[in-house]
Amino acid sequence: MENIHILKFFADYIEAELGIIYVEANYFQLEHRLKDIAVQLGFTDLKALYHTASMGISGQMKSLLLDLATNNETSFFRDASIFKALSEFIVPDLIKNGDKSVINIWSAASSSGQEVYSIAMELDQARLTNFSIPLCRMLASDVSDTILKRAEAGMYSQLEVQRGLPSKLMLQYFDKGETDKWMVKPLLKNNITFRKINLLHYWGGIGLFDIVFCRNVLIYQSVENKIKIIKEIVNHLNPGGFLLLGAAESLFGLSHDFEQLVHGGAVFYRKK
Repeated sequence: MENIHILKFFADYIEAELGIIYVEANYFQLEHRLKDIAVQLGFTDLKALYHTASMGISGQMKSLLLDLATNNETSFFRDASIFKALSEFIVPDLIKNGDKSVINIWSAASSSGQEVYSIAMELDQARLTNFSIPLCRMLASDVSDTILKRAEAGMYSQLEVQRGLPSKLMLQYFDKGETDKWMVKPLLKNNITFRKINLLHYWGGIGLFDIVFCRNVLIYQSVENKIKIIKEIVNHLNPGGFLLLGAAESLFGLSHDFEQLVHGGAVFYRKK
């Protein structure tokens, strides 16, 4: 592999910005993606990209590098048991233990939006049988400008809506557009705000939440960054609030501020 020092420069930049670590064994993946960025930006080769980047990274180059590093693999109702736990246990628990006229939910790594729209659909369906579920305000955030715009647009291909989305809900909450596109209906977006947030940097007065989805983020971080992110989430969770992680993630060795709970096979955490 050529240009190890160049690849290390970009790997170090990505780690500093996002906490995502590229070990040298994976530099071949990084090199391939950087060459794509060089072409997009009109550079002749990787060395030319590096020469400009070494003088400062900003604008479109920064956006493309952050997009390169983030894993936007997602689907509707990914790990379905967590959404059932949300409507069957978590929200009823919040209602039972406090006077909740509004429940504030944060999807902290919303990617292209499937998670936050799945939350909205799950709770809207739950209200059909549980009239006590109050209004839910949601913040959807991601570090990538490009992917966040996709989430806010709420437009998905036939393949994307077929991944995890029951046909009944697709017809109820989406409009068929031209060609191969399905668009989220406005009613599903009414109480969702989209915002760019880097979980390793200042979060900028986002307020307090009753529920935080931070799934498949910690798995890419160092222990130090995991602890940093969890500590900030604790500071942004109301007492008795809930944290939901990815299926392969846990708080073991990271925090003593939560109790672990299980419902229907889903594991989640409640702030003490």
